Amino acid sequence: MTNEVSSFIQRDDTAKKMIEFADKLALAIKDVSTSQIRNAYGTVKKLEMQTDFTEKSYRELLLLKPKLAYARGRTEFKKRDTFKLLEDALSQAIDAVEVKDRETFKRFCNFFEAILAYHKVYSTK
Repeated sequence: MTNEVSSFIQRDDTAKKMIEFADKLALAIKDVSTSQIRNAYGTVKKLEMQTDFTEKSYRELLLLKPKLAYARGRTEFKKRDTFKLLEDALSQAIDAVEVKDRETFKRFCNFFEAILAYHKVYSTK
């Protein structure tokens, strides 16, 4: 999964595969609450609204990884493995974003939005 997710962030020609991956992931995490995903997405949206993607922005993006781990810890025990699927995919995507490279950050935002959109379709909560 690592190389596949990284390619979604690093290359423009993987959009179709990214969408298919997001669809499958959203179906797999359908039992995760929408509010947990939206909390992380809120951080990403704040960064996206900034005009530049600076080293400070990158730092804030990296800090999303412990926030996701915290959210997993707060998840019902029986759903933690499911949440871990989302956490792993987003963490790998974050690792593929390059410092001061707005384009890779934009692709990360597209990836996250695709997961969120499909999750809305499949969500049971």
